[in-house]
Parts: sequence; structure tokens; C-alpha cells
Amino acid sequence: VFIPFLEIMSSEYIATAYWNWISMLVVATYLVDIALEHVHLPRRMALALLLKAGIVRPEALLACFMGLCWLLSMFLNSIAVTLIVTPFAIGLMNAAEERALVAAEAAADRAQEAGQAQAGAEADGRREAEKVQTFAEGILIGIAYSASAGGVATLTGALPNYFLAAETMLTGHISWVSWFAFALPISVVTGLLAYLVLYVRYVRRLRFQGIPRDVLEREYSDFVAEHGPVSRDEILVGGLQVLQIILLIVRPFTFSTWFTSPHGESLMNDATVALIPALLLFVIPSQQRPGESLLTWPAVHEKFDFGLLLLIGGSIAINYGFTNSGLSVALGDLVAELIPKASPFALNLVVVICVTLCSQVLSSISTASTMLPVLSSACVQAMVNPLCLMLPATVAASFSFLLPTASPPNVVVLAKSQELGRPLRFRDFFTNGLALTVAAVFVGSALSLAMRRAVFGEDDALPRWACEAASGRCLWVEVGGVVHGERVASQACIVDLVSGTMCRLWNGTSVDVTAYV
Repeated sequence: VFIPFLEIMSSEYIATAYWNWISMLVVATYLVDIALEHVHLPRRMALALLLKAGIVRPEALLACFMGLCWLLSMFLNSIAVTLIVTPFAIGLMNAAEERALVAAEAAADRAQEAGQAQAGAEADGRREAEKVQTFAEGILIGIAYSASAGGVATLTGALPNYFLAAETMLTGHISWVSWFAFALPISVVTGLLAYLVLYVRYVRRLRFQGIPRDVLEREYSDFVAEHGPVSRDEILVGGLQVLQIILLIVRPFTFSTWFTSPHGESLMNDATVALIPALLLFVIPSQQRPGESLLTWPAVHEKFDFGLLLLIGGSIAINYGFTNSGLSVALGDLVAELIPKASPFALNLVVVICVTLCSQVLSSISTASTMLPVLSSACVQAMVNPLCLMLPATVAASFSFLLPTASPPNVVVLAKSQELGRPLRFRDFFTNGLALTVAAVFVGSALSLAMRRAVFGEDDALPRWACEAASGRCLWVEVGGVVHGERVASQACIVDLVSGTMCRLWNGTSVDVTAYV
């Protein structure tokens, strides 16, 4: 609202932040998420997995919940997954607590009949119920942490990843499949670190015996009684989710090369192919609800979080404001002075630490929307490949484990935990998140550096595509020299905005701009 009044940019331009290809990608993935929840497929999968594996031990139960959330958050959305799985976990843990209390009462009655003291049996029952409550805290925190870790792996999994894809400078250079190849190892290691931290706190130290199998069987029986056996609708929706994943993976090698403009530019991006399965949800008829499609508009209207689109749009609008007002350039110039003095790993580490600390206080969404344009400008000014800073920064924005308000999954489990016998507290997140955050910072810094070089294969110098996207601040000149230790025939030259006629090469040499314009 205030950006046009401040004469930063026009209302017409700022409105594009609220509806663009990123918005369409969010809609496409969220519609499939809603359809999965509508047919109750994730809950059925969780219960079936628990029962078939015979999981009752706490370490396996924690691994099952975290593994399921980690996997689903990759291909759905970390917020949607947390909303789907958390109520089921709370119901299961409340049932286990109730069973412990009932067993304690039965033991006390038997002791009374035998003429023995009831106090010991009741105390044992209370202690077991308290163990269930404590383990429930670990399960909910594990759901939040694993959803955040899983969301790192894909562009559609976490909100900070959307802002990276929306960066104008990176348009056409970050796709769903390239990000997946880059971020998957980081996501795996972060998920394993989260499990290790919670295992030490809630399994090894607690010595909880686990959830009896009859509790799981009762939950599954109630579920089948309410929703019936596996239906055709569930199979079709699950198949459309798989189709969406496959289309996103193959799009850069198929559709993008098949459909091009007369100038050779691709006419398709990830949003287009992601919408194909989403549209099919409204076309394929439902077997469970004759006369309706697999997904109906009333279900979408009830469950779709339209505020999410406004949140993403508002964050992108702030991003535009940073760029067009010149604030990102001013802040980027300050950051750029430090870049040439640091080694690649040290630079990665500093960026990850700074973004991680900001995400704890400002939230992952605010941090990504404000930091990415600053880092983009800093890379241009320092003549460094923007992927060097923006990739680790985006990953670090999801390392928001320390505070309950730092990420959407944390907020969801904190709110839902009010239904437990003992709700989550601030210190539960802090004590678990501190060790995880420190470990994730160092591991994420090393892995993001290694995977950037392995997947994107570009050196540290500012590439031509980034220079040409720098809005008049950079000029690509046919001047040879040594840049970042490598001899080149042409290189970027940063324009002096004061004079407008001179530009600066990597080695500090000034060049007359008029000779190359």
C-alpha cells in the first residue's frame, strides 16, 4: 500500500508480486495437498506403516513420524504436512496416556483386592503417563523439525525457496530439478541430525517403553470404521501426486525444449506442468461421492489458505521495494566489501550463520524476503556468482529450529499442542533447537558449498547471465585477464553509478564504458 505513496514503484508493477508464476506454483501444489487430505491418504499411510512394521518402540515411532513428515514435506508443503500429521499424532499420544492411566487404576484395584497398598501402583501409573506426555513433546517437535528439513529439498517444500525462485536475477537458472539435486543431501543430513537430537533427549534419557500395539490397532479400526477400506479415490489422488512430481522432474529436459518461442525461449516453467495434475482433480469423477469430482471447490474454499498467497505476495512486494528503492544496493555495497576477503567456505559459513540467526528472530519468511535481494546486489558489486551467497542463504532460512515462532511448522505444532495433557513450552524448542541449529549451520555450510559446485558447476566469478540481469549496474566487456584465479577472455565490469562513464574490472582496473556501449 505504502510503496506507491513513497514513490518507489507504481501500483501496477507492485501488483505483479501478488500474482505471478510463483503464485500459480503454490496453488498447484496446494490443491494436490488438499486432495490428499480430503481423501485421508496421509493418515491411512501412517497408520498402515505403523501397524505393518509392528512399531511400538519409541525410537521407531519417532523415526516413523519424522520420516513420514520429512518425505511428505518434500513433495507437498511443510505447512500442509504439519497440519495433516499433527492432529493424528496428538490423538495417538492422548490415547496412549489414557491407556496408561486406565492400566494404573486397574493395578490399584487389583492391589486393593489383594489387601496391598494402592499408592505404589497409582504412582507407577502417573509416572508412565508423565513419560507419555514427555514423549508426546518429542513427537510434535520432531514433526516440526522434520517438516522444515524435508521442505528444504524442493522449491515447493518451504516458503523461503519460493522467494529464491522469484529472484529476477536467477530466472531460468533455478528449476525444481536443479534445486532438488542441490538441496536433497542437505535435507537428508538435517533430518538425521534432528532425529539424533530428539533421540538423545526423548528416547535414550527418558527410557520410555513405547506405545502398546492395541492402541495403534484401535486407532486404525476407528479410522476404517469412519472412512472404509482403501478407495479408488485415494489411489487416483496418490497417482496424481506422483504424476506432479514426475512432471516437475522431467520438465527442464522435455516440455521446456519442446515448447519454445520463435526466438528459442522456453514457454513453460514449473508452474505450468504442476497445474496439469491439479486441474485433473476437478475433472476425474469420484467413486466415493457420485456426481462429484475428486476435488470440489467447496473443499478448496474450506481448506485452501488464501492468506498464504497474500503472505508470499507481500514478501515478494517487499523484495521489489528493496530492489527498486536502492536499499538493496546500499546494503549490498556494505556486504560486498567483506566478500573478497573471505575464503569460499568462510563466506558460506558467515552467510549461513547470519541468515540462521535472523530467521530465529524475524521468522524464515521475513528473512528470506529481505536478505535475498541484499545478497544479490552484494554479489554484483563484489563480482561474485550470485549462487555463491543466495543458495546457502535460502537453505539457512529453513534452519529455524530455535524458537516456536521462527517457522510455520513450529507455530502449527505449538498451537496444536494445547490439545495435549501438557502443551509445548518455549524452552522445549530452545533446548532441542540449540544443538540442532549449531550442527545444521556447520554441516549446511559445507554441504551447500560442495553441492553448488557439483550441481551447478559454475565458478565463483560473476557469470554473464548475472551481469546482464543486473539492471544497468554491470556491463559484459571483451577484456581478458585473470578473475578468481582463472584466465578469461571476457568478464564483468561494474559501472560507476556516479560518473556513469567508467566501470571497474575484477582486478580494480577502470574501463571507459562508452567503448562497449
